[in-house]
Amino acid sequence: MDKKRIDEKRAIELLKQALSEIPHLKELRYDNQGFILWFDKVRDIIQAGLDENDQQRFPSSRKVTITTSGDLPSDDDSQRYYLIMLNQCETALQSIIQKYEMVGLEGEPAIAAEPPSRTAEVPNYLFDKMQFHPKVVEASRELFKDGHYRDAIYRAFVEVVNFVKRKAKSQLDGKKLMSTVFSPDNPIIRLNPLETQTDKDEQEGFMYLFMGAVQGIRNPKAHENIIQNNPYIALQLIGFANLLIQTISFWEAEDI
Repeated sequence: MDKKRIDEKRAIELLKQALSEIPHLKELRYDNQGFILWFDKVRDIIQAGLDENDQQRFPSSRKVTITTSGDLPSDDDSQRYYLIMLNQCETALQSIIQKYEMVGLEGEPAIAAEPPSRTAEVPNYLFDKMQFHPKVVEASRELFKDGHYRDAIYRAFVEVVNFVKRKAKSQLDGKKLMSTVFSPDNPIIRLNPLETQTDKDEQEGFMYLFMGAVQGIRNPKAHENIIQNNPYIALQLIGFANLLIQTISFWEAEDI
């Protein structure tokens, strides 16, 4: 692609098209040439039409760093790392597109927006600045903006549960869902290669984080009339829900 700058609106249109091509790329083998062409095309679009912050969001290399004991990775491992890379690209594109669509392409990108002068507007400004996963934004943004902080938190964690269910293709719910899906012994969703004790500890640790999220945050918000008037606590809890979803998006290689 020509390196000259292109209009932001056109760049976002091209990135949306590239985003729609990811499901097809996930069906291909890791050594296909189509991914190389696709990756370079997306990098060119971002460099030609958007700013440096967007360039930093998108992976700078087509490869995931693989640590091995000396043996070359198997075809299965290479395929899994290829899918991890595609998931990283997908998350980055969703974040970039969301950033421009939230403020409108006619205005300045959200990253360059000035903080509001009115104290009451700061929480809403911060919500948008956090660049939450699109699923979190869809579930919680309007509730948060309207001051319904308890419901915004609850909906964010409902989306965590639904995200795990879709990813794992499971009908389980709550603590049982999380302990089954993220079990370090035989996980449905692996958050790392599970090759070392550190890998297994990380898997187990996140299993407890997911279990605690539904048992300690989602369930009380669903069953108790809890009053939540502090937008900053709400932001922290929604940020935790976002971390859980982003963790799956970053590592899990299976398609939803």
